[in-house]
Amino acid sequence: MSAAPRGDRREAQHSCLMPHASCLYNPPRMPARIALGVVVIAALLSPLRRELYVGDETKYTQVVREMRAGAFFLPTLNGTPFTHKPPLHFWIVDLLTYPFGVYSIWPFVIPSLVAFALLLWLLARWSGAMAAFVAGTSLLVWGSAQTARMDVEFTAMLTVAAWMIERFFDRDDSRALLYAAIATGIATLIKGPMAPVIVVCLVIFECIRRRRVPRGNYLLAILALIAIPLLWFVPAVFIGGEAFWREIFYKQTVGRAVGSWVHRSPPWFYIVRSPLTLMPWFFLFVVAAFRRVDERAKFAMSWILAVVVPYSLISSKLDVYMMAAIPPAAILIARLVESGASAVRRANLLMLIVFAIIGIAGLFVQPSQIREPEGALVALPAVRALFVMLIVTSVAALIVTLRGDAVKSTLATGLVAIVTLAYAAIALIPLANGLASPRPLVTAIEQQHVPPEQVACFVCPHLWVRGMPRELERVRLVDASEVSSAPRVIVARRKDSPQIASTLAAYRKSGELRMIGKWFDVYRR
Repeated sequence: MSAAPRGDRREAQHSCLMPHASCLYNPPRMPARIALGVVVIAALLSPLRRELYVGDETKYTQVVREMRAGAFFLPTLNGTPFTHKPPLHFWIVDLLTYPFGVYSIWPFVIPSLVAFALLLWLLARWSGAMAAFVAGTSLLVWGSAQTARMDVEFTAMLTVAAWMIERFFDRDDSRALLYAAIATGIATLIKGPMAPVIVVCLVIFECIRRRRVPRGNYLLAILALIAIPLLWFVPAVFIGGEAFWREIFYKQTVGRAVGSWVHRSPPWFYIVRSPLTLMPWFFLFVVAAFRRVDERAKFAMSWILAVVVPYSLISSKLDVYMMAAIPPAAILIARLVESGASAVRRANLLMLIVFAIIGIAGLFVQPSQIREPEGALVALPAVRALFVMLIVTSVAALIVTLRGDAVKSTLATGLVAIVTLAYAAIALIPLANGLASPRPLVTAIEQQHVPPEQVACFVCPHLWVRGMPRELERVRLVDASEVSSAPRVIVARRKDSPQIASTLAAYRKSGELRMIGKWFDVYRR
């Protein structure tokens, strides 16, 4: 066969220098799929043994208990409408408690685990197994997939919406626009009005980037976007009354937006925090953000901005809010990895060196160097083994990175933290349960051997542990005015006990416990 003419060869070479998807290196899919399977299986380990931890998780258990007592359509917390989050996530959890029980962890974590699997499937179908792997090994996504929070569900629905928006721009497909609106409406019922804000920003940024407005039935999409949340919100306002409306509108919506101008966190909060929120892909993300090898990578950049910009302007700033930016960051990174760029291995080497340094530093930390009582835990063999595991996996991944290509390097880097944390889920969960769950509080109450209704908890978390006796639901969480009713036992957070000092004068201290890094005292009359 004769060689191609010189001019044709030059044209072909020039075309493959252009940032187009067809020029990307097409790596074997099987290694990424196997690694993805390891990531999913690792996410199932901690729910097998862990408790729900103090904070949002235990608060949500109380919301669900009150839903089962009759507050299903309009969830409440301590008898007051719960306005911090919409109800869809709680409806799902509540329904799951019927086959599993209220004091099983599965009703609380199954929604996140299913959403995690859905998110990875969506990314694999849309942009390949590597994009799914990068998102799944992002510690923010992987860790949240094992919790009772709704963030992974929210992110999965936004990913559906973004996928459909890209299709809408590429094909002027009105059905895709409608599907995006439906997914956004569902996301709004999961976590609130930031869903349509993000999606509208994405559409605006893409219109600016592409310098065109695609044709479509915008009216139908807007109606669907608005109607889905209103199917719950309008009846909820009638049930909850004016107080509910004021709480939702003035505090949870307008209040957060206006408060942004006086909030202590600056607009660049998420940029400063990005090395942590993008762990372990921060260095790769920086490279990918500047290269943007094809159209999909450019779309992903618009999507990232659609998340970061509005969240930077509202008052409430939490790292977990950036989870919605992980899927586009994963797509951006995956496109770079699949291009075979040499910078991929260099970025991974830098991340692996950081991991190794963390592991080595952990071995040299001494309990005396940590002020809190929990510092003694670093000397435990199981904790030292965690750092050894991090060092060993980092060195193994370094060898793979030095000898392999961009894909193998990225797979090895992503598995370092996952394998290390999988060990932690097996060996350290009992330790974590004693530090972060309400189990010490439940144990202290049970040791008093008094009827639960005669126990009052002042500035304490809601009670929930696996298999908790249902009678402990009668333990009262009280404020300063209610504690004066003179229960037989009072458990109070030490920091706040001066607020009820006059009441505690009639009691003797009978015990103490430490939970979530804080001291609590038990008083008995």
